[in-house]
Amino acid sequence: MTNREGDQLGHWIANVCADEQCGLAGFATGLLSDLDAVDYGMSTNQSSGPVEGRVNDLKALKRSMFGRAKPPLLRKRFLLIAASRRPLTETKTSCRLPGVPAR
Repeated sequence: MTNREGDQLGHWIANVCADEQCGLAGFATGLLSDLDAVDYGMSTNQSSGPVEGRVNDLKALKRSMFGRAKPPLLRKRFLLIAASRRPLTETKTSCRLPGVPAR
């Protein structure tokens, strides 16, 4: 199940549930409740990992500040964390002063 073959998921679940010694049977039956979403998630190259990482950061900050900070401070901390996690990109800006020759 590591090759993004979502169409094989039904067969895998059947094999796992048929194996009485397998400890994955409970997990496999839990997948049946939302099989379409799991199948789609295994078939596409898109990932929600970056979003989940941001949500995890924000929840951790909220837990650490619970009872200690009012909403304005929490907002400021959230924005600082978001800015620190933003990928750095180089931008080309022109910093030439009028009348000063370029080097």
